[in-house]
Amino acid sequence: MVVATHCMVKQTLMLTNPYAQPLAALRACFNSGNTRSYAFRKAQLEKLKAVIMANEAAINQALYQDLKKSTEETYASELGLLLAEINRTLKHLRKWMAPVATATNLINLPSSSKIYRDPLGVVLIISPWNYPLQLLLVPLVGAIAGGNCAVLKPSELAPATGAVIEKIIRQACEPDHVLILQGDGAQVIPALMNQFRFDHVFYTGSIAVGKSIYQLAAKDLVPVTLELGGKSPAIVAADAALTVAARRIVLGKFLNAGQTCIAPDYLLVHTSVKEVLVQRLQECIAQFYG
Repeated sequence: MVVATHCMVKQTLMLTNPYAQPLAALRACFNSGNTRSYAFRKAQLEKLKAVIMANEAAINQALYQDLKKSTEETYASELGLLLAEINRTLKHLRKWMAPVATATNLINLPSSSKIYRDPLGVVLIISPWNYPLQLLLVPLVGAIAGGNCAVLKPSELAPATGAVIEKIIRQACEPDHVLILQGDGAQVIPALMNQFRFDHVFYTGSIAVGKSIYQLAAKDLVPVTLELGGKSPAIVAADAALTVAARRIVLGKFLNAGQTCIAPDYLLVHTSVKEVLVQRLQECIAQFYG
């Protein structure tokens, strides 16, 4: 009876904690030191890039299905930014990893001093729906470059893109290095953060959800990076080139149907050019969107 009871308890724990085993595998992978070498980081970034490029058509189709993004907009606001981030990281990675000489204080003379950049460990990256590809994978590029293991949580509100990203991650990364978890964020994220202490949490999205994530992290003193947007005024002075200003404001405001954290929220305009600017804005909207 004791053995049977023990087995039942063990099975119950496994059912209520489905993330325990994969999260433990991530921690073991990081603790092994395998993710820290330059060769590993470089090879992983190169493989990720190759798999992303091989799935370009699927990415375009998914983003159109989820958000009706054209191929051009997908490249300009998602895929192109991601590939540029990987290329820049590969170019500078060895330099970024190298120790940096710094000044030595009087007490420690005649020794020399250097700054070493150490990996954090296992990080959690949570993305929103409005840029579901680049706001999940651009932070992943930084995590891999830093020698970390990562858990990815795509937005459930962009399911087609989430499915393509899962395919990419499974092809490019081992599950004990980068783990991707789908599902309702309101259920998945608290379950993850209550069962496992991450070494960093990176979230882009709404202020309300950001507060909840911050509270979950605070109890374990987990450092957090939150990109929550805010108010973004555009200032137009009396001597501004109004046609140029109008084109830039309209692009920034209407890109991605206005769902951009730095989209202009309001204009501060010199009274002498207000009427002309409004006219230019109307012309640009018609020119851009019909």
